[in-house]
Formats: sequence, structure tokens, C-alpha cells
Amino acid sequence: MSDATNLVGTRRIEKPKIKDLAIRLGVVQREAKELGIPALVLIEGLDASEKGALLNQILLEMDSRAYEVYSTHASHIEPRAYPLLWRFWNHTPSRGRIQFYDRGPYYLVLDAWAEQAIREKDLGKYWSHIRNFERQLNDAGVAITKIFLTVPQKEQARRLKKLESNPKTAWRVSSKDWKRHKQYKPYMEQVSEMVKATGSPFACWEVIDTKDTRGAAVKIYQTIIAKLESAIEQKKKEAQKTIETHWIPYNGKSYLSEAKFTKPMERSKYKQELKLRQQTIDDLVNEIYSKQIPVVLVYCGWDAAGKGGCIKRLVQGIDPRSYHVTPVGVPTSVELDHHYLWRFWERMPRRGRLEIFDRSWYGRVLVERVEKLCSNEEWQRAYGEINEMESHLSDYGTVIIKFWLHIDAETQFERFKARQENPLKQWKITDEDWRNREKWDLYEETINEMISKTDKPHAPWTVVNSVCKMRARIQTLDTIIHRLENAIINTKIPPL
Repeated sequence: MSDATNLVGTRRIEKPKIKDLAIRLGVVQREAKELGIPALVLIEGLDASEKGALLNQILLEMDSRAYEVYSTHASHIEPRAYPLLWRFWNHTPSRGRIQFYDRGPYYLVLDAWAEQAIREKDLGKYWSHIRNFERQLNDAGVAITKIFLTVPQKEQARRLKKLESNPKTAWRVSSKDWKRHKQYKPYMEQVSEMVKATGSPFACWEVIDTKDTRGAAVKIYQTIIAKLESAIEQKKKEAQKTIETHWIPYNGKSYLSEAKFTKPMERSKYKQELKLRQQTIDDLVNEIYSKQIPVVLVYCGWDAAGKGGCIKRLVQGIDPRSYHVTPVGVPTSVELDHHYLWRFWERMPRRGRLEIFDRSWYGRVLVERVEKLCSNEEWQRAYGEINEMESHLSDYGTVIIKFWLHIDAETQFERFKARQENPLKQWKITDEDWRNREKWDLYEETINEMISKTDKPHAPWTVVNSVCKMRARIQTLDTIIHRLENAIINTKIPPL
């Protein structure tokens, strides 16, 4: 029997099999939705490997309300103004939904390598950041499926020519597609290295040859179904686990005790010094824009420590189009349906702009830990996740400036009382603020541990004495000036 006859026979068998698999996918997808399991399906592949047609076939058999598709292309301009993973964090799945990536970060890195924008020796750094991204999602319960579609070089040429010969599809073939075709062998060698470097037990690669498209469809269905079934089984096991929230003490260095309180600053001197610094920062912000350097400023501190006042003096003299302030409060229901870092990635600045966070992602290891709003496993894991996020931002060229505004308990009490007695400031004080004071020692211990584990050369903490608000404002501005001046001289923005 000829190969052609064999192929026809195989296709006859696979057609009903595909229908059965489509029904099965619908069943497991609905069960995953009921259990609140988020899923991510990444489909990478070579040009002319029928990615679009195969993805469309899978989606046609699914409930359109259950999934979203994000399509990646190297020519998309706006996302390139942000760190590599920004666009993908903004399209991570919420509970019970499936997010499809029609190509993802791997494609962008490989494309940049093929265009010689990234050196081969630098690929490992990019793979490391993507592995961290996938591990963080997996640890939060996201079921990850990674598929790479291949096609033999001769078949790729045949498909490209067929598309090109039809006036209705010729637009789908570009000179870049033919360039990649000529690079087939070295490109596939790099794909093999990528698969080895980025495969993991929780996010392994399934490499599928698409010469036989129906056979490829069967394998895609089987891969996605197997992942969802495994996630469902794991979710049921986890439901039986006991969540640990007991207090784990920190006995390390006290960073807060090093913030020495000094006498108040004279107001006349303060006004003079403030004006000089604001003029300097205005000039630096213009240079930051010119050099397209993104800046992240994080203001954390005790309640009533003066975060808002410091932010106000920073932005007072600069172009309002150059910055944005994100006040961080209790997460919304939509935010709770995503990884806790999702809402912060959404606000990361594009090149040349400043994003100012009034409170931040450090809430996971502070208030959520102390108030037992997350498990011990979650807040302990968060230290590594936060460090990885800040490392990715820094490698992209982002300047990260973090402040902890420190006051003593007596100063806080005095400010609370003053707010309570001032009708114009009563909105600033809540019952929760008073309750948090009762846990001062636990918070102090937690803050010291947070600084100990997240104070890095690329994202250092500056502990600011804020008993005198005027001195605190000057100190924060001095720190910003110093960091921006260094960035203007030393920062190089990578191609991705």
C-alpha cells in the first residue's frame, strides 16, 4: 500500500477521532471552569505550520465565553515600549478561563535573535525570565500547555508558494517569511536549544509536526485535554490540604532601627531646598524622556508617615504628562481572579515615563501576611516572585526606586489624633488604621524581613526618617535625583 493510501486511511480514522476529542475538550474545559482553574495555552511555531488554521479548529468546538486569544507579532509597535513580559502579564487568564497565546514571548526572542538584535550568548537571560514567569503562574494554579508546531522545510516552501500564488492570500507571505525559510536549519537548531532550556515538569513542550494537519490537530487536542485533566486532579487534591497561616518569626537585622530621628528642619530652609530640587528633577525628567528610560517609584511606609506629601512634592514641578500615580488599595474582585502581581504589571511604565506607586506589591508580604489574608506558602514564595519581577524590569532598563517612610508609634498616634480632630482630614483615618496600630510589633518585624529579602543592587530600599516630614521630602528627592542622574549616564535599553 502506498504512503498516499496510508495517509487517506489515517485521515478517515482521525476525522471521527477529532470530533470525539473536541467533545472531550468541552467537558474538561467546563469542569475546569467550575473548579476555578485558569489555563494558558501557548502555541508557537514556524511560518506556514498552519498555526492559525489549527488554533481556529480547536476554538470552534469550545464555548466562546470560556476563552480569549492574544495574538503576538514582532511588528506590533506599542508593546515594544514596555518590558518583554508586560504584554503577556496583561493577558494572563483569570479563574476558570483559558487564555490562548497565538505565539508568545519565545517567538519574540527568537525573532530578535534571527534579526541579529540579540546575541546568542544573551538568550539564556531571556529564557530565564520567561521560565520565572511560567513558574509564577503555575504556582498560582495556572495550567500551562506549550506547543511548538513544526513543518519540514520543503513543505514550508510549498505552502508559502501556494499562499503567494493566490491574490487573496498573497498578503500573508512577506519577504521576512522567505528569509526565515532560508534560515530554516540554524533557526530549528535554536528552537531545539530553547525547548531544552525552557521545558519543565509543569510547563513542558509538545513539539508537533504539521505535515499531516489532521494528525497534528489530534495531538493538540490530546495535549490540552491531558493538561486540563491533570490540573483538575491536582485541584481536587489541594482542596483537602490544610492552609498554614501561623506566625513565623523573623530574627534578622533591624533596618528600621537605623533610621535615626533628627530635629525638625526650619521651614524657610526647607522651602529654599525644595525649590532647588524640584527644578533639578524637572530637568532630569526631560532627559529621562529623551533617553526613553522607564522609572518605577515605590512609596511604602507606616500609616500617616507622609507618603502622599512626598509624592506631591515630587510631581509638583514636573510635566503631568510624564508621570502617573497609582494608589494601591484593596484588590477588586477582577484583580483577585488573577495572579496578585497582575494588577501591578498592568501599570508598569512605558519608556520615558514615571509610574509612582502609593503602596505596592509589597502588600503581599506585609498586610496580607500579618492579617493572614494569604497562606505562609504564598507570602514566602512572594519574596522570590517580587525579586524576579524587579529583576526583569531592571534588565529591561527600568530604574526602580523604593522608599520606606519610617516613624515611631508615638508620632503615628499624634498624627492619627490630629486627623481625627480636623474635619478636612477625617477621611484619612479609619477604624482599620487604629486596629493596625495594635499589631505594631508584628508589622515592624515583617518590614525588616521584607527589606532583608528584597533589598537588591538594582532595586535597593531607602529607609527614610519621616518624623520630620520636611526632611523626609528632601531626602526622597535627593535619592531620586541621584538615581536618575546615574541612570541617564549608565542605562542602556535592550532591544526586547
